Amino acid sequence: MSMKFPIILMTSSALLVSGCAVGGGGSTDKAAAKTLSLAIPIPPTALDIAHDFNGQSTMVQRAILDGPIKLGEDGSVQPSLAESWTEPKPGTYVFKLRKGVKFSDGTPMTADDVAYSLQRHLDPKLASQAASMVAMVKKVEATGDHEVTVRLKSPTPTFLSNAAIMWQVVPKKLAAAHPDDLGTPQVPTMGTGQYKVASFTKDGVKLVPNNKYWGRPALLDQVKVTTITDPEALRLAVASGSVDGTTFIPARDARKWTGMKDVNVSFYQSNSIGFLSLNVKEKHLANVHVRRAIAHALDRAALQRVAVGDKATPASTVVPLPQLQTLYGAQRDKVVAGLPSYDHDLAAAKAELARSPYPKGFSIRVNYDSSSNEVVDGLQSIAADLAKIGIRVERKALPQDVAAAKRMRHEGLTMAMSILGYATPDPGELLPDILGSASAKPGGYNYAQYASPELDAKIGRMLTLRGKERQKAVTDILTEVGKQEPYVPLYYQQIGIALNKKFTGSIGTWTKNTIGAIKAR
Repeated sequence: MSMKFPIILMTSSALLVSGCAVGGGGSTDKAAAKTLSLAIPIPPTALDIAHDFNGQSTMVQRAILDGPIKLGEDGSVQPSLAESWTEPKPGTYVFKLRKGVKFSDGTPMTADDVAYSLQRHLDPKLASQAASMVAMVKKVEATGDHEVTVRLKSPTPTFLSNAAIMWQVVPKKLAAAHPDDLGTPQVPTMGTGQYKVASFTKDGVKLVPNNKYWGRPALLDQVKVTTITDPEALRLAVASGSVDGTTFIPARDARKWTGMKDVNVSFYQSNSIGFLSLNVKEKHLANVHVRRAIAHALDRAALQRVAVGDKATPASTVVPLPQLQTLYGAQRDKVVAGLPSYDHDLAAAKAELARSPYPKGFSIRVNYDSSSNEVVDGLQSIAADLAKIGIRVERKALPQDVAAAKRMRHEGLTMAMSILGYATPDPGELLPDILGSASAKPGGYNYAQYASPELDAKIGRMLTLRGKERQKAVTDILTEVGKQEPYVPLYYQQIGIALNKKFTGSIGTWTKNTIGAIKAR
């Protein structure tokens, strides 16, 4: 899962929720004397986005590291370390930086630090996990004591949303000296954020307030982030009070979490999509009628209930609901209703299969991650549905690391159930990620291998457009994808947060500094 979370399995409801207040209101004057302990299911391996770009790690990173711009609670791009920015000509952005900002060790932040913090991701030797988010950047330079200028290869509004996610400002001297181990326990990193790292070991991360912070002071005296990998053990730890909460409740376990004494649980809309990719290079799946037959055969409502429970709804397109909402606004439902779709209809599925070279069905082998209950249960539901039209799914269980490695190498791709989460409100983040020639190469997320020069041109043009022109361009791409069906949208999920009633915080889809939003009652 751009901020992508391919390892984290996350979901939607028909109603978009911009945020949820967890734990109710409370005064903040007691916050400085409080310690918050959070448990997460996957430990952060690096507190630097270049070396660890997933949901759990970036949650900690954002408490430590600021960027020139950030996402507001409504998904809009807002000032942060930059007081303002302009676009004097298309594709050129000039950022005016705040004066007097210091890193947590008291060293003044410079324009060179800010420029280098973005430029470093363009260096192929760094092999930054966030490199794809700034692939449109041509050059970054300090053009004044408090000014940074970014020049793009071609104009695209996607840059600002992406930069708000991944442009983490670190000291140039520190980052240049540690290209391979910045953010590790040996070199934990340094930023200008609300908190700083007190310790980082295999047992977890401890954060304390950064008393050099330029903005609103930290609301807690200490934050401890530990790892509990087993979902039930995590729930019991929160219920018993041995930890104060978690920001990663599996949607499928929602019912188990509700009603716990002294714990408030809330869910909000995730920016993720669960889908079934159909490799158009595989001999059976190369036929569009086979792909449409599969789409008609799947009972997505039943699959969603089995895989992730009630905190989700069947998906109607490959773009997550928050991105659809940002792009189309009040017209979202009308636009989506006009896209090609395939309702659960076995008669229609059989009719489509009859138009293919395989009217009686076929067998197909599918590798899958045996450690994910969501994928295991979802794929079982898919196999049962497809058996009704003669398609026999031979499932091959693989350990998580093996399954992930094979998929990213694009080995043995046939059908694949995936859940990808994204960070920005811009569909320009997702569409190049799962469609087109660049992402069809090993290491990319185009598991369907669906690409053509014409589609590449459509995506490239879409990335340069704004407003209604961008709406039309995205609709055109989604119409093609709907007709060809290389991906079967499965479901949108919600994300759950649990906090002991001693704490509260308003957290929603676009809350990126989750730790910074939590305070003591």
